[in-house]
Amino acid sequence: MVKVVSPDDGDVFGSLVLCGEDCNWDPVVFDMLIKAYVKANMIEQGFGTFRRSVEVGFVPSVVACNCLLNGLVKLRCVDRCWEVYEEMGRIGIHPNAYTFNMLINVLCKDKDVDKVNEFIEKMEEEGFDPDVVTYNTLINSYCRKGRLGDAFYLYKIMYRRGALPDLFSYTALMNGLCKEGKVREAHQLFHRMVHRGLSPDTMSYNTLICGYCKEGKMKESRSLLYEMIGNGVRPDSFTCRVVVEGYGNESKLLSALNLLSELERFEIPISPDIYEYLVVKLCEENRPFAAKSLLERISHYGYVPDIDVYNELILSLCKCNYVAGALALKAEMVNKNIKPNIVTYRALIDCLCKINKSVEGEYVMKEMVKFGVPPDTAICKALINGYCKEMDINRAESLLGFFAREFQIFDTESYNALVKVLSENADVTTLMELQDRMQKELELQGKMPCVPYLDDLGFCSI
Repeated sequence: MVKVVSPDDGDVFGSLVLCGEDCNWDPVVFDMLIKAYVKANMIEQGFGTFRRSVEVGFVPSVVACNCLLNGLVKLRCVDRCWEVYEEMGRIGIHPNAYTFNMLINVLCKDKDVDKVNEFIEKMEEEGFDPDVVTYNTLINSYCRKGRLGDAFYLYKIMYRRGALPDLFSYTALMNGLCKEGKVREAHQLFHRMVHRGLSPDTMSYNTLICGYCKEGKMKESRSLLYEMIGNGVRPDSFTCRVVVEGYGNESKLLSALNLLSELERFEIPISPDIYEYLVVKLCEENRPFAAKSLLERISHYGYVPDIDVYNELILSLCKCNYVAGALALKAEMVNKNIKPNIVTYRALIDCLCKINKSVEGEYVMKEMVKFGVPPDTAICKALINGYCKEMDINRAESLLGFFAREFQIFDTESYNALVKVLSENADVTTLMELQDRMQKELELQGKMPCVPYLDDLGFCSI
């Protein structure tokens, strides 16, 4: 007996039941509604439709139930998966192999091996033999947990039961071996897979290549990469990235650059993040000119670096005191509407001051203020120390006051640098006058006098 319900506004299920009283229709429409909700990623509504269908006396098909289970699995709604499964048993919906495989997948993610074994026994009692998907799910789960013994036991069982291992089975096992540092064994399994007539795909090659790269065996990784291309298997972004990073970890950046050139000749697309990695890595190894050359080359392909890549290159150029190149890059950023930030300006100003170009450093500081980037204590120190080194005491003092007035930067180290220069080149009276001026400046800014003071012998103390 079908129970009648009254629909609320927007209640599709209720409207369908109400309309069903006046026409000859097929309850399969509720199956369609469940599947439509899942397809539209409205899993809650699909689950609600399943529950209400059962309440009014309709029995959904196993296909609709499987569709709903699949949606719930993707949302990791484990408890509701088991609700659906238990309800299926209660109202007589017979699960099929697809149902069992999905629920085994849920159990594997739940990391309860005992429950998995119990469920497989129940599955067999109901007349279903585990298939390749079942075994693959279990093998992959065991490999992820480092239980290689159990995984290989199932691999052998598959042959005995006629469920021959497929590409996924072998790749999962190879991945498990590589995680344990057994790359050679994984490679042997790879050869066994090929010998048994299975053609490796990108994933299986990537598994081995990644394993060799982690062990620093770049010769083997590169050989596999060329084998892969020769067999018509196209490397993806992961393949290229892992090999390039492998060379980077071994400090063989020239080999990485040569590899990219070769891949480009094979018309293998290289993702921008791989180029960025190499630019940054070259900068970290204090090879900014090589990094700049690479950046110029890939810019012809339409690649536009972001501010972090620019900053890495500017920092590296500044470490080599090649400030002209760094300033040119900063100008390039501005032309491309990439606004320099505090990192950019700090590197440039610090470098200019170290090479006795503090006046140019001050011009850069004024530019950053104009662009709305306030200076910080590090920039204050760089400029004050720079002017002190160049013996421009008046400019150093003036800037010290400027930073205090305009940006509330009160830096004792910068003041000490100024006092130290004066201590070596001026009399005590001049030093006392400087102290008075600085204290007045602090008082004007509403700060308590906290500058160093001079003792009777003219030495600075805190």
